[in-house]
Amino acid sequence: MGRMDRATAAAVLGVPPDAPLPRLVKAHRTRVKATHPDRFPPGSEAWEDANHQLQRVNEALWVLTGPPGGRHAPSDVPAEAAQRPTYDEVPSWERSSEGFRSPRDSDRLARAWGFGWGGFLLLSAVVCAIIGSMASANDALPIWSPGLALIGGIALAIGWRADRRLRRQD
Repeated sequence: MGRMDRATAAAVLGVPPDAPLPRLVKAHRTRVKATHPDRFPPGSEAWEDANHQLQRVNEALWVLTGPPGGRHAPSDVPAEAAQRPTYDEVPSWERSSEGFRSPRDSDRLARAWGFGWGGFLLLSAVVCAIIGSMASANDALPIWSPGLALIGGIALAIGWRADRRLRRQD
């Protein structure tokens, strides 16, 4: 799949190739509303297809109007940029790694973090309370227990909420 030509771009947007800018913008907006990935569950096949369609719709507008900000025209693309891999040639796990995780991956991370650290901190609070009550030499240990228990409870609540969101998506 190479660069899109004007006829293909016009077909993607459903307008004639010589359509005026307001009509192009309106057609683009309509297509974006119909194919936006936020309408589908993250990570699903429909979500992947919507990402691909949205890229095609944006590329079609770019071909018909030029890039945003007028940086360069499609014919002015440097040779090394023209050799970049296309959307279909890049694996999906590399396509989505633009500094943001999907909501599902964020929930998985929050669940693991919340349950892991929450359990550890609650166990530490119990150990501090037991050791502090047995040894009279270190009076600071019982003071740490409520703080550790509170932070551990908050971490467990974060993990529990993320787990609920993940279970609702399944």
